[in-house]
Formats: sequence, C-alpha cells, structure tokens
Amino acid sequence: MLTFTALAIWKLLLPLLVLIAVIDWLTASDDRRIRILRRTGLTQRQIADRLTLTRYRVRKALA
Repeated sequence: MLTFTALAIWKLLLPLLVLIAVIDWLTASDDRRIRILRRTGLTQRQIADRLTLTRYRVRKALA
C-alpha cells in the first residue's frame, strides 16, 4: 500500500516539476540564462549564438 501511494505521488509530482522547470526557463532573464549555459560548459560565443545576443553582452553578464 505504501509503495502504491509513493508511486502515485511520484506520478503526480514529476509532471508538475517538469512544468515548473519549463516555466522557470521561459521567464528567466538573459543574465540568468547566460549563467546557466556557462555552467553547462558552453563558450561565450556559443552562448551568444544560442541566445542571439552579442558576445559583448554575454561577456558583460558573466563579469
């Protein structure tokens, strides 16, 4: 019974967590997105290309 309850809760919480993550990413500022992408190992040029920003803007956000 406990296992069934845990699985039911997990099945309900997982989609909710994914939804929250998507909303968070969509509403994040450019500075926050830049920092997140930098932590994933992307270069300043790759970040600028991905977010359609200038390299100068990325460099200023990381400074």
